[in-house]
Amino acid sequence: MNKSENQLIAARYAKSLLELNTEGGLDNAGVYRNLENIKAILKSSNELCEALCNPVISAADKEAVIDAVFERDTDILIRNFLKLLVKKNRFDLIFDIIKLYNNLLDKINNISKIEVISAIELDDNFREKIKNKLSEILKKEIIINYNTDESLIAGLVYKMGDDVFDTSLKGKMEKFKNAISK
Repeated sequence: MNKSENQLIAARYAKSLLELNTEGGLDNAGVYRNLENIKAILKSSNELCEALCNPVISAADKEAVIDAVFERDTDILIRNFLKLLVKKNRFDLIFDIIKLYNNLLDKINNISKIEVISAIELDDNFREKIKNKLSEILKKEIIINYNTDESLIAGLVYKMGDDVFDTSLKGKMEKFKNAISK
């Protein structure tokens, strides 16, 4: 199965989880917290993740592991969802499902996550101006992750999903170089 097919399958599970939680006792924030906890546990234990994805281990044994590991901090709805993934041999998609679920929540809540990369560390005042301007332009709540990359020389690079808006000096020099070489 190729990556795009896996993404489509993961998207269906994420959408199903979103629809399912509206019928259950959890709200979107509760599901989000549960999924983030699951993601943290799985990322901290490669052995656990490998065991839950291993086709040699029976579904019943995997379900017992899910109950043992996640019983205390995870709602029954989410544990049953994990067990469904095990039964359908789709547990390997868990990280994609969580990411896509979070993307769906962001759409529902009118939130955009943006990465802003600068050549130097930005002060709080400038960060606030960037956030306010982007919020005004996009008409959304903005969550910004700031990073630095000295190779940019000056300016900023904005990344939102697959879209990149490069206002850096490095980017402008590369565009100029490509224009000259044509």
